Amino acid sequence: MTDALSNFRRLIPVLDMAFQAEQLKMAQVANRISSLNKQLDELERPQSVDPMSLASRTGADVLWETWAQDKKVLINQELAHAFRDREIARDRLIKTLSKLESAKQMERRAVLEERQITARRSSW
Repeated sequence: MTDALSNFRRLIPVLDMAFQAEQLKMAQVANRISSLNKQLDELERPQSVDPMSLASRTGADVLWETWAQDKKVLINQELAHAFRDREIARDRLIKTLSKLESAKQMERRAVLEERQITARRSSW
């Protein structure tokens, strides 16, 4: 076995682990986005407002609406950061997958070269 072939056979598992790690990071970002979207959905639910309720008469519903709007702003900011993180993770995922696929292709070429060399030597 040539040095190149043995190097590729050692490199491919490392690249595969790196790719799996990037997949895990992407999944974590996707879960974070999903969680933030759920939080927004919960805040968006219409509240049944009874004008004669104690909360309405004391102004608590207005305070809650103010708090909900402030919370939505914070969640949207976090969501923007999560979308940015998703783009970064996607770029890294693409790069690691490209490296893995390139190494696999180069290993296949090295195997073919090894076979050709072996075939030539056996024909002597």
